[in-house]
Amino acid sequence: MKQSGLTGVFTAALLFSPCNNASDDFPVEFSGFARVVAGYLDTDQAYFEGYENKVSFSEKSLLGLQADYALTGTVSVSGQVLLHSDESRGSGLEWLYLSYEPNANWQFKAGRLRTPYLQYSDVFDVGYAYPWISPPRQLYGSYLFFPRYEGGNARYQFNIDDVYFGLEGYYGSFSDDIEASGESFHLEVKEMYGGIAEISYRGWQLRGATFISADVEADIAGLGELTGGLKAAGFDDLADYFSLTGRVDAYLVGISYDSLDWFMSAEYVDVESTINILAGIENYYVTLGRYFGDYQLLVTYAKSNQILGELNNTIPVGLDPQLDMLYYGVEQLQARFPTDVLDSVTLTGRWDFRPGMALKAEVTFLDGEPGKTSLFKLKAGSENFDRQAVLYQFGLEWVF
Repeated sequence: MKQSGLTGVFTAALLFSPCNNASDDFPVEFSGFARVVAGYLDTDQAYFEGYENKVSFSEKSLLGLQADYALTGTVSVSGQVLLHSDESRGSGLEWLYLSYEPNANWQFKAGRLRTPYLQYSDVFDVGYAYPWISPPRQLYGSYLFFPRYEGGNARYQFNIDDVYFGLEGYYGSFSDDIEASGESFHLEVKEMYGGIAEISYRGWQLRGATFISADVEADIAGLGELTGGLKAAGFDDLADYFSLTGRVDAYLVGISYDSLDWFMSAEYVDVESTINILAGIENYYVTLGRYFGDYQLLVTYAKSNQILGELNNTIPVGLDPQLDMLYYGVEQLQARFPTDVLDSVTLTGRWDFRPGMALKAEVTFLDGEPGKTSLFKLKAGSENFDRQAVLYQFGLEWVF
């Protein structure tokens, strides 16, 4: 995980601030969280989020440590380090930022920050903070909604009687290697910005958010060679179809309600893009649950739908060996593009057996579409897999 010069400065500020002042008026506060999650997928033909047909603890288990150092009464430095057991996520510095709060209404942050657009984005790694073991993958597992960015944001909050409002704007960039449906690629977002608006009233919350970037670029192994060959052979339209450079606009809306007995939440996202792999995405989930003292029971329905632009492979076959190679290269690359059409129903139980600790059990029924990736990664020889499976998970959540 690369560290920019900006976060390097903040790291130095956090590490070399005079510790002897920590016990005075502005202390260093340490906190942390951990989760141990076991999972099992009931098929031998595919992986889902790294799980397969044997019990594994490595995909979701992690440890997080956080330090908050108050430089003054209004300025502080916060950092968080994550230790992952999942090989697809690198351990290290997750976020580090400088915060300025001139009063109770305004807050400004700069550095490496959590992306704020989804309801649980800020606490995605803190499993204790939400009811599921795994938040709905159709939104929270999407390759588009990466967990962090480098830049700044400003938040303003106020209330009118019992109605509370929150407004937030952010600006920054992102660059890292990510994985989607078993495909690894590098994603570079050179300039991104957006806003969030929240209204809360007596247990209800309505939330809207935007994510906009006119300069998104992704790179998949072998893509440059193929598109270069297509252009050299005069198939510019096919080369343009596979272009992974362009604009992305995402719009999100969410609603939630929490009382002493019942709770519900729902989020919907619509993505528009000039990049085919990101175009035509409409995903959502709805969760309904009930409290029984220290216990929670909930059911979640989630759906992802993606319609890629139609590809017409116009390369003639059988005329020239090099054209044949291009034709089959186009077909293979098209098959590698994520097409995450997936319905799921999740049943979750949670028991808060002591303060700061909870046990969870979860069963997710996955119903994808044959011929689509549907968030699965196929094993060799499993091309006829019907994209249907059941994922079982059990987890221990802890905050300290």
